[in-house]
Amino acid sequence: MKAVVVSDSHGRFGGIQRIIEKEAPFDMFLHAGDIQGEIGCIEEWAGCPVYVVRGNCDWGGEYPQERMVSFGSEQIFLAHGNRHGVRTGIQEFALAAANAGATVGIFGHTHVPLSEERYGVLLFNPGSVTQPRQKDGRPTYLVLEKEPGQSLQWDFKYLE
Repeated sequence: MKAVVVSDSHGRFGGIQRIIEKEAPFDMFLHAGDIQGEIGCIEEWAGCPVYVVRGNCDWGGEYPQERMVSFGSEQIFLAHGNRHGVRTGIQEFALAAANAGATVGIFGHTHVPLSEERYGVLLFNPGSVTQPRQKDGRPTYLVLEKEPGQSLQWDFKYLE
């Protein structure tokens, strides 16, 4: 199985379309919030299940604040992170993911890619596809891959 993970696109869909074209085929598309728009075009481009959570800039959106998503044998806790204080640390988010029974936690909000393990949960922030804030300033996204009986594999990629 393969999943593409983005966050913080802030109403700009060109980068998402390029990522989908580059990474196809895949089984699942996850957006960790601040999409600032409708997901219809993403669903059309991806041709697979699309899971989105509401970010702090998604006013009036119909998206949930957080959700659990099954990815093979992994259970993914998906939330934007603003309600978990991720700008000042990921402790609260890590506990929320662990308490939800997740094996993987994915958040956005900081616009900075991250991978870390806490409480037995692999934690990821894919960065931002439009407004990156890490030193190199390059837009990033995350690809997760999981084969039956194998460990989860991940790779942070740059939007070219």
